[in-house]
Amino acid sequence: MERAMTAQHNWNEESAVGQWRLAEVQLANWGTFDGLHRMPMARKGQLITGPSGSGKSSLLDGIAAVLTPDKWLRFNLAAQGAGSRADQRSLVSYVRGAWTRTTDEFEDRVISTYLRPRPTWSGILLRYSDGAGNAVSACRLFFARGTGTTRADLSDACVITRSAVDLSAFGEFVGNGIDVRRLQSAWPDAVVTSNGKHTAFYARLRSLLKFGSDAALHLLHKTQSAKNLDSLDQLFRDFMLDEPKTFALAKNAVEQFDELRRAHDHVVELRKQAEHLTGLAAAAERFERADRRATDAARLAAMLGAWQSREALRLARLDHAVAEEAVARLAGQALAAAAESEAAASILRAAQQRESGLGAGDVIQLRARIDEAESSASGVDRRWRQLAEQLAEVGVEGAPQAADEYEQLRLAARHEIDESPTTGHDDDLHPAYFQSKRNLAELDAQIDHLRRGGSNVPLGLQQLRGRIAAAIGIPEKALPFAAELMDVQAEFAGWAGAIERVVRPLALTMLVRDDDLAAVLSHTEKTHLNGRLVFEAVPGRAPSPSPAASSRSLVNRLTVAESDFGAWVSHRLSESFDYACVESADELARERRAVTINGQVKSGDRRYEKDDRSRVDDRSEWVLGDNDAKLEGLLARRQAVAAEFDEWTRRMDAFEKQRTATQRRQAVLGALLRQDWADFDRAAATRTVAALNAELDELTRDNSELKAATEQVRDAEREFKRLADHAADVEQRRRSAATTLAVLGTEIERLQAEVADSQAPSDGDSTELAERYRRVQRSLTRESIATVGQKVLTELFGQERAAKSDAGLARSEFVEGATQFKTRWPAASADLSADVDDRRGYLAVLENIRAHRLPEHVEDFKRLLRDKSRELIGHLRSEILDAPAAVVERVEPVNASLLRSPFDVGRFLQIEPKVRRGPMVRQFMDDLKTIVDGSWGDESLEAAEERFGTLAELMTRFGSSEGADRVWREQCLDTRRHMTFLAHEVDENGFRHASYDSGAAMSGGQQQKLVVFCLAAALRYQLADADDAHPAYGTVVLDEAFDKADAQYTRMALDVFVEFGFHLVLATPNKLLQTIEPYVGAVTAVSNPTRQASHASTAVFEELE
Repeated sequence: MERAMTAQHNWNEESAVGQWRLAEVQLANWGTFDGLHRMPMARKGQLITGPSGSGKSSLLDGIAAVLTPDKWLRFNLAAQGAGSRADQRSLVSYVRGAWTRTTDEFEDRVISTYLRPRPTWSGILLRYSDGAGNAVSACRLFFARGTGTTRADLSDACVITRSAVDLSAFGEFVGNGIDVRRLQSAWPDAVVTSNGKHTAFYARLRSLLKFGSDAALHLLHKTQSAKNLDSLDQLFRDFMLDEPKTFALAKNAVEQFDELRRAHDHVVELRKQAEHLTGLAAAAERFERADRRATDAARLAAMLGAWQSREALRLARLDHAVAEEAVARLAGQALAAAAESEAAASILRAAQQRESGLGAGDVIQLRARIDEAESSASGVDRRWRQLAEQLAEVGVEGAPQAADEYEQLRLAARHEIDESPTTGHDDDLHPAYFQSKRNLAELDAQIDHLRRGGSNVPLGLQQLRGRIAAAIGIPEKALPFAAELMDVQAEFAGWAGAIERVVRPLALTMLVRDDDLAAVLSHTEKTHLNGRLVFEAVPGRAPSPSPAASSRSLVNRLTVAESDFGAWVSHRLSESFDYACVESADELARERRAVTINGQVKSGDRRYEKDDRSRVDDRSEWVLGDNDAKLEGLLARRQAVAAEFDEWTRRMDAFEKQRTATQRRQAVLGALLRQDWADFDRAAATRTVAALNAELDELTRDNSELKAATEQVRDAEREFKRLADHAADVEQRRRSAATTLAVLGTEIERLQAEVADSQAPSDGDSTELAERYRRVQRSLTRESIATVGQKVLTELFGQERAAKSDAGLARSEFVEGATQFKTRWPAASADLSADVDDRRGYLAVLENIRAHRLPEHVEDFKRLLRDKSRELIGHLRSEILDAPAAVVERVEPVNASLLRSPFDVGRFLQIEPKVRRGPMVRQFMDDLKTIVDGSWGDESLEAAEERFGTLAELMTRFGSSEGADRVWREQCLDTRRHMTFLAHEVDENGFRHASYDSGAAMSGGQQQKLVVFCLAAALRYQLADADDAHPAYGTVVLDEAFDKADAQYTRMALDVFVEFGFHLVLATPNKLLQTIEPYVGAVTAVSNPTRQASHASTAVFEELE
């Protein structure tokens, strides 16, 4: 009390002359202060008291609304520190006059009730005096439009002037909205700002009232809730120390990091492009390999006939040479054999003459009968052997040896012939065989036509078109089918079959220009077309196509070739074929016209069709666009039809073989019925010869000379017969060889003509074909070459089909990959299509990326990473490491200020900053060190990307708005939080008697005294130069101050503020009034008995006395 009285008596008006102190507060329509209220403030100090809810805090919040920039403005801070009504008070609630909260009648929520719900204005005016007759008035005005209750419905203006102004003077300028121009005109020397842009106002406020910085305004506002300052760390971190540069450095790093991120993104994108293009290159290589195989197979198949003709000619010439040699050889042999036969005939004639000279007339006659008998026996033996062979051929084993066996065989033959059905044609087999043969021939014709560049339109229609074009004298191209002008886009290849079903009627329509229509009509009218033809007249100028009904329309999935007919086809498609492509039958109900991927068509509200006469994916039936797919389909179908034809041929051959065998058996058995056993009785013929020979022996037994002559005749006859048979055989072989030679000559002429009419295969193709033929049959002959050639051709067709299938798969894979590439990187592929024909372009892009772009961008990225890491992170790390020294430097003047006033009897406070970084901050510092340290010169891309990853993670957290990242950012970047503050009680000699830290176990009053004491020193530091006797600005507002301290500590704290030269405006709810009284010159009592209207009455203590 003694010290308080000393402080009280030491204060006088003259000691505060020149210091700006709050002299008056005026409120208009602010909170529950309805209307205009004027409250003078004693220059010695002002006490504001009243019960809870009376309006004390509203008055203090009005002062804060003028003095504090909105970015720091918080209302009812004393209560917020306790956790109540934290978000309920705002500029809008004060202007509207929120006085209570009620439950909404219609919604489950609590709403505010306002005193001024309609358009209204509010104002707060603070008048300051320096005690020497000078005044400064700072005013803030508000206008709330309509009945709005948001910040957007509130406009404001700030006015500051170096004169005393009454708040009522502003009423005419804000009653119907703030008129800034009139305000400025009425107070031309004042600074007038509006609409939340009050930088100039606060700059003038600091200038006139001698604030050192915006931080002083912030600290004064925080001081209003000094009761909530309960630790030294909070005081120094939040109020004493400025926000460190680390936040700005981090923000700048995030902004600067974009360039590095873009560089890395470019590297990543180029790498992704290269990886994607590598896949495309592999698909392109597979396509080219398969395409080469297909091309080689097709070329070899096309060259096979020419090569086979040349090989057959070579073999025929070889055979011809052999035949020529054989004919020459056999001709000589025939002459020699004829000479030998003639010599034997002469010998026979001589022997016969000698026999005749011996009077052997009977012998001659008998020998003639023997010759006849032997010839007959020979004939019987030959017929029997032929019969045995014929019977064996038809399945009868063992020819008859006797008459009874022969008769039994004839009886069995007659029975079999009578019972056997008549052999003829199989009524089912023959038509099927010939139909299969026709099918194969038609397919071969179509394949040949497509290989020669024909379209997918059925060959019959194309031939019909050709006849019409020839008849009327125009080229076939002048009569296109619509199918030849349309194609399914590659990316919708899976829908090709379904789309074909829908547009087939138009696709197979022949298009005729109006100029040619009359000629076409005339020809078709008088000509039997032998088929069905649909054609449409196409005008010279076609209407524009209508927009498709949806993006799923098949119209959007077709490409129409540019031609004289293209516009008409596009219009026709849009008018008649705007069908939605839907994935399932369930979706058909939602469309008027649609088709599913499986080919089910909806063509009206209630009409559906599914034509599965062929499979929807049977490409051999397709007619649109490029013929590769159809050719592949036809080749696949040909394999099946060829297999079917082979089966029918096998069955036909088996049938013919069986029929032939049956016919042969019946012929053999039938011959038995027409011949007697005597024709085959070898035993009887042999007996006849033996009997005649016995008779001859008896006739010549007694005449030895005659017998010898007879023997000579027999020997001569046998030799003649042998030589004559040999000569006949040789002549027969000569004639056969001559025939063969003639046939070979004819064949050589034919083959020479074929060779002359065909292109000679290359040496490579000839070698390849020869090897393929050898793989089928090692040694070729003229007789086998055609059969082997057919097998080789079938193999080539199969290989071509397989290669085209592989090429198609590779093409589809390429198209899919290229489409994805164009979608992801359109700029990199702007001049390229998604077709495999553009593969060279994609490979060029890949080579350019690998050889130039990627290495260049990698080096650029590594350079930027090095530069940015050192420039941005290095500076940030240095700033954090240097921060403790800067804090020590900032605390030194505060310590000097603390030495000006004893904290206790013979004791002074001194603050010691200490570094205290938690695990989170230490990890952060380690990350920064990882980024900036290490070798950069030979760093690999992998190491650079690892370093970049750490940096990117930090940049992400620096720029994140997530709650966890904001907390992390505050902990790591706010170097004030890396420090803790100790307070030491020292004596005049600097000896420490006690130490306190923010976590020490202290009573509430002790803690509050310690913090308020330091706060006063901080205010002194912020508001006064070191050599000034007192601050140029003196008013400090304390709301519910010292509510935890006893009277002694309260007086001591008030003494500190007074000794530091501050003007106190204290608010307290009827507590410690006697303790506070000596420090103030007047008291303002605030009351609000109805809770809707606050009133203030002020009494000066001298008046009370």
